[in-house]
Amino acid sequence: MKKKWKASDKANFFLNLSRLLERGYTLHHGASLLGIQDGPYAKSIIANWLTALGEGKSWGEALERLELPNDIQAYLFFSERYGRLNRGFYYAGRMLKEREKIKQQFMTIARYPILLIWIIAMLFSFMVFFVFPQFEALFQTMDIEYPAITTMTFLFFQSIPYGFLLLLIVITIGVIYYYGSFKNKTSLQQYHLILKIPLINRLLRMYLTYSFSLQFGQLLKGGLHVLDVLTVFVDQSRLSIFKEEGERMKEELNEGLQFPDVVVNSGCYTAEFKEIIQHGQQTGKLADDLIHYSEMLWKDLLQRVQQITMTIQPILFLVIGLFMLLLFLSIFLPIFQLITSIDAY
Repeated sequence: MKKKWKASDKANFFLNLSRLLERGYTLHHGASLLGIQDGPYAKSIIANWLTALGEGKSWGEALERLELPNDIQAYLFFSERYGRLNRGFYYAGRMLKEREKIKQQFMTIARYPILLIWIIAMLFSFMVFFVFPQFEALFQTMDIEYPAITTMTFLFFQSIPYGFLLLLIVITIGVIYYYGSFKNKTSLQQYHLILKIPLINRLLRMYLTYSFSLQFGQLLKGGLHVLDVLTVFVDQSRLSIFKEEGERMKEELNEGLQFPDVVVNSGCYTAEFKEIIQHGQQTGKLADDLIHYSEMLWKDLLQRVQQITMTIQPILFLVIGLFMLLLFLSIFLPIFQLITSIDAY
């Protein structure tokens, strides 16, 4: 019996459930039908979820039975509010599927470099404990100095324990900071701190803007007004950043600020997001523009992540290649120097 419902299987379940709902199936009928194909453990989770709904549990409480990430639960929570569960299941399935695809790509890319790193680590250990001590004794006996590259390599090996000690100190400081300060901040404050990290700044802004524009646009499409949408944001608890954003935006709108200005005041979204909202308001198609913009962001985000994963492998191979070259030279240059010294005698 499988003890885990894989994310890829959950993605297929949501995508297939979305199709069944579009064809007129009820939620209970479609989910029960699909559960038969997903194995005993998945079937039990689905049955538990449907039972919770049948017992009158709220949609948000029932979603917890599906063992989903918070952001996926939030998407499904919003989809129930705008009355389009089929779209909510589609977006949830798509996101889970793309995450698994990126995860598999990363694992494939990292598999061989990790193997090579392990081999190099074993060779380095062999050199530190066996080769270099022999070289050192032999060179001292013959009164010959090490080649410069071998000396550098030897110093590098000697500094490795200090590097691990420094890493341990950094990790300890990071853990203390997380539990002592970072964890106690609001979600908005936490995101502002993370957005200061250059390498992930753009990606995080794109993801937050994608999530906000997709859910906001779908809720508007479902017939809600801006203030009603923000109330839905406040009512959900799965994405605390949007709960806080909903509270902030409602407060600023009540103070008389314009909606485009209110949205970008947090500083968490893409630079062009304000113009997208203004264009949607001017044309009377704010919901459509937000949904369309979220699709553009999703494609761009996936493309950027895939580019990053594809760039990691050659960088890893380059670093590993340099270490292999260093290892080769640090071994064979002393041997060559010894042979030259013997010939000189």
